[in-house]
Amino acid sequence: MRWVLTGRRQLSLETIENSQPLPESFKRLRVLCCAICRTDAKMWDEGHRDLVFPRVPGHELVAADESGRRFVVWPGRVCGQCRYCRSGRENLCIDIDIMGFHHDGGFAENVTVPDSSLIPVPAEVSSPLACFAEPVGCTVHALKRLRLQKNDRIIIYGGGTVGLIAALVCQSTGAIPLVIEKNAEKIHKIGNFLRHTGIRCVKETVDSEFEAALNACPDPAAFGLCMVKLGRGGRFAFFSGLKKNQDIETNLINLMHYKEIEIHGAYGLTRADMRAGLDIIAKHATVFDRLIEGIEPFSRVPELMPAVLAASSLKYILDFTVNRNGFHQGLVDHQAKKNIPPTGKKSS
Repeated sequence: MRWVLTGRRQLSLETIENSQPLPESFKRLRVLCCAICRTDAKMWDEGHRDLVFPRVPGHELVAADESGRRFVVWPGRVCGQCRYCRSGRENLCIDIDIMGFHHDGGFAENVTVPDSSLIPVPAEVSSPLACFAEPVGCTVHALKRLRLQKNDRIIIYGGGTVGLIAALVCQSTGAIPLVIEKNAEKIHKIGNFLRHTGIRCVKETVDSEFEAALNACPDPAAFGLCMVKLGRGGRFAFFSGLKKNQDIETNLINLMHYKEIEIHGAYGLTRADMRAGLDIIAKHATVFDRLIEGIEPFSRVPELMPAVLAASSLKYILDFTVNRNGFHQGLVDHQAKKNIPPTGKKSS
């Protein structure tokens, strides 16, 4: 079974036969878990420049081969020959195809992927947590360009899952993150994460002269505030793309000139970034557990999309391992690693 996006807000549950022969150097894997990214929800709502219908969404997945070995899947397929691939920047390959956009992704029981995209999951990382490897790798990719030093202050706009992941990665380098989230209800929702990590999150701040900044939301106002809050010579990771057809004040752009601000665009991730993401998850498993909104049966995809689109939830993870007794094996495995008795119910 698989969920196919056939048009805007049109998801169809289909049966697929795996009788076709595999291309050379490809594997057909059994999907264990796949997270719903807000990009998936945006594609469902409004399409995407790289999306071709019909398409199976999903690019934050964990899958297993016939022997039970688990892998996360780097979502790109690249030429390997262009100057970007040769220089280790395969995320910028001129012929890149992206899982869930150009070819079918992880909202399915099975997925066909190239051997070169497979990254083994460490035994100590549960399958639901391994779904974070892609977003963590994206933040690793963005932040390494900022050259954060110990005690550097970085301001992050957006208190959703990605903003919190970015803050955690910053903290692990010795930097001091401050997360700005204008929604008070969301600040309350992420309170468990904030208490556990000691990361500060506020609605607004008068602090300024930050060494670094990152926008983890598409609001143009956040982009402008990053310019305002940076000190001279500050570094800005332009991480989240902005809402379409919005205006930015030229006075804010001029601050780049007067402050000599470094701006680093950040798009996607490399395979090395994804491996680094798995290492971070392994070291902070109890923290990432606090970013899971729920582990859900894959049948609930259509009803979960509005909540993901509204950014009112943390990370929903689809479990493809439900057995005949109604137990979610992905949830059971995840609970076993935390020594929690299995319940067979979704997490909360």
